Amino acid sequence: METAQTKNLQRIVIVASSLGILTIAGFVAIASVVPLSRRLRQAEEKNLIFAASTRKLVVEEYLSKAREVAAQITSRTRARRLLESFNQGEISLEEFASATQRILTDALQQSEEVVGITRLDRDRQARANVGLPIPPEVFVIPPEDARVPLAEDLADIEGTTYLAIGAPILNSQKERVGTDIVLYSIDRLQDIVFDYTGLGETGEMVLADNRRNLVFPLRDGRRAPSETLKQALESSISGQTGLLNLPSGERTISYNALENSSWGLAVQMNRAELYQPLNRQLRQISGIILGLTVLGSGGIVLLLQPIARRTIGQAEFLEGQMRDREELLLAKNAQLQQEEQTRQLVEDILHQMDELQETSRQVAEFSSAATQVSRQGFAWMQEGLAAIAQTQTQIEQLQKIVETLSVQIERLNENTRQIGSITDLVNELGAQTNMLALNATIEAVRAGEQGKGFSVVAMEIRKLADRSRESVEQINRQLGTIQASIQSMSGIARGGNKQAVLSQNATQQAVRIFQKMQQAIDEVQKNSLHISRATDEQAIAISRVVRAMPEIEQTR
Repeated sequence: METAQTKNLQRIVIVASSLGILTIAGFVAIASVVPLSRRLRQAEEKNLIFAASTRKLVVEEYLSKAREVAAQITSRTRARRLLESFNQGEISLEEFASATQRILTDALQQSEEVVGITRLDRDRQARANVGLPIPPEVFVIPPEDARVPLAEDLADIEGTTYLAIGAPILNSQKERVGTDIVLYSIDRLQDIVFDYTGLGETGEMVLADNRRNLVFPLRDGRRAPSETLKQALESSISGQTGLLNLPSGERTISYNALENSSWGLAVQMNRAELYQPLNRQLRQISGIILGLTVLGSGGIVLLLQPIARRTIGQAEFLEGQMRDREELLLAKNAQLQQEEQTRQLVEDILHQMDELQETSRQVAEFSSAATQVSRQGFAWMQEGLAAIAQTQTQIEQLQKIVETLSVQIERLNENTRQIGSITDLVNELGAQTNMLALNATIEAVRAGEQGKGFSVVAMEIRKLADRSRESVEQINRQLGTIQASIQSMSGIARGGNKQAVLSQNATQQAVRIFQKMQQAIDEVQKNSLHISRATDEQAIAISRVVRAMPEIEQTR
């Protein structure tokens, strides 16, 4: 039967071991989850930056197309010559307006997004207009040295907002002879801004014009940006690219600079939604760690119960034997003091009692050593179990890291392949365009005076080739961004390899600890053997005392 003290001691050992394991598991979990959380947070922020970069390219394409359409309108040779003739007074205003309106009407009909065209002479006076009338206050006049259309201002006409483009009209000597004011529809730009694909429930794209006003209202209907969003748009307009993730803000904002434009672009998303996948993964990992910790603690409790019961029982048995020996020695000493007449025999008995006392002391030392070794064995066992729990946790973390890395690298590889295909297509288009330009030039030379139209075509084709090369450069820069992301993923893979090495070291440490435990158990067995021998010697000494007792009785 176990005593209450024995049960309390067993309970203390088991509770202390369980608390130690739980504490170690908590430290291991924190050390593993915190770096992983930081890497996943950076990955989500890079996704937001990538969303801003892709939308930046779409907006730049829209503005480039608007400038291209305006440039095509101004490049019509016959209309330009009519304007030159009018500027020089060779034709009347009525003749100029009549002929120019027919040409501009044809240009208006060829583009669905152009809603109005007003042609100005070199004195900036409106001389011809087709489509929606354009008020003078919204005229966009490019600088005198400008050679390309200026698409910066927004015009509000009859309750509808349009993009006002000022396109310089240049003669063959690159001198300005007039200006075209083109009203360009922003319906497609609105579709681009209001496309929330990949931005969840709270994400949105924000555009600001050169006057720092929002081009379209925010997703919640507001037209006034917050201070943080205003700061991001200012940085974009000044040509900067980056990420705003202020500790006190509720949103994370990525901003990007638009090339050849004074507009600002930003993509913002609620921080809780942006990091929602990250938080979900961290909760899953924490749940797994907690479950493994609870299972490990339960296993330790089940393992320690029989070991603690046997060890404490053996110690109590040895302590009982020691108490019996001490009581026997006290009784013998009292008897020897009362028998002074048989001192010689008593001295012999006392000598034997000294031997018995020495044997008892050895028994006590062996018992103490056995108890100490048992305690040391328990400590090593606890270390071994903690090392095994740590190994399991690190292996789980390594699997999660490798899975996350595989998904992200696969996505980046897919993006790289797609962009590579686009680059090949654009390069092929550029080669064909250059060939077409060469053929047009040859035909123009052959045709002589009648081939001037071919010269204009060749010039336009060369412009198209230049724009194709610019597109290739933009795609190459995008490829650089994706390659940087792949290098980041390689860093994560190296982190996974380090985790694997740590797991292997922890496992080897567990093996060494259990070897120590085996040695400790062998040591306990040896001490038990010594205790058994010492007990036998005590029995022999006691038997000698018993045989000497009759002689003592006879000599009284």
